[in-house]
Amino acid sequence: MAKLCTNPLWPCAMVGAAAAMAGLEGAGVIIHGASGCYFYADSIIPDPVNCTYLVEDEVIFGTGDRLQEVAEALLPISERIVVINSCVPATIGEDLVPYCAGSDALIIDAPGYCGDMMDGYRLSLAAFPTETDPARDGVNIDGLISTDPFAAGNRMEAERLLAAAGIPVAAKYCDDTLSSALNPAMVTVTALPDVASGIGRSVGSLCGLDAIESAFSALQETFPDADCASVMDICEETEELVIKACDRYLRVNDPPRVALFGIAGYMDMAADLLTTFLEAEICSAGARNRPPEASVCTWAPDLGTVKQMIADGEPDLIIGSRYEKTLAPDVPLVQTTIPIRKHSMLCHRPLIGTEGVLWLIESVINAGKNDC
Repeated sequence: MAKLCTNPLWPCAMVGAAAAMAGLEGAGVIIHGASGCYFYADSIIPDPVNCTYLVEDEVIFGTGDRLQEVAEALLPISERIVVINSCVPATIGEDLVPYCAGSDALIIDAPGYCGDMMDGYRLSLAAFPTETDPARDGVNIDGLISTDPFAAGNRMEAERLLAAAGIPVAAKYCDDTLSSALNPAMVTVTALPDVASGIGRSVGSLCGLDAIESAFSALQETFPDADCASVMDICEETEELVIKACDRYLRVNDPPRVALFGIAGYMDMAADLLTTFLEAEICSAGARNRPPEASVCTWAPDLGTVKQMIADGEPDLIIGSRYEKTLAPDVPLVQTTIPIRKHSMLCHRPLIGTEGVLWLIESVINAGKNDC
């Protein structure tokens, strides 16, 4: 029998950096590296990215001419060239500035060995020359990484809740135009805290009901004319729906024994919701990215670690990806993490906000129901 691969399950920093910049309309993103790096990134980044397709000749004699060629082709259709440096050219250490078609290119050194996808995303935005605009009205939405299958739904859900409070949306990181992203407002609300950029003054995240209420309480202080009470009403109505559905489930089902695998912020939210409303036992929780100290998750970056956690936990429900389904094919699965295979996601469903809470509870209940 073939030995299971224990390679990392999470994309590298280069992918996160490219995803951040590719989400900004007007940025001509070039992955400066080999085709293998590009094709993997392109398979999970929904926005256009380009590549220099480096081969051994460029590695030996210099990569600048190839970068110049690609930059010249992109310059007429891009507001700004963004070069994402991958492992090989970063190791060589070439000065790439003279090879960007004479443009004021943004060069982001994000080789895969400097961290995972979340690290690369934050690194990319740290290099992005934003300047907060005190005159710009509204709230920035942060934590939208396009490799997350829930990113578009999260943006729409954040916009919906802000609209309910009468608060306009300013810049969106990263699902916006380049010009808008360069001049954000002073205040930011975060969709997914794992990829918080640090741009603007954060009022918190929208992962879970408590977080939503806390964030909008802070927004009410910043925007006295806002109607944040309407969002509190939405949270209360959502909690009532969840309590009713979970009580009905628990009348005929035992509390689930759940294993969680995915982005730490999502998994912490799931753990809180499932233990609070479904009396669930969290038998294991593994984060693809490095979790913060307060997280319920431990770092589970490879298939071997995940396999061991599932074997030790013996869950009757898994929240994760197709990797976990492969390891435990007989255990019901709620897919929240890439790769999502044998299952299409066409609608823009959120995993944050009140609609995200409802979707997660609904999915867990439907996956764990007895056949009777």
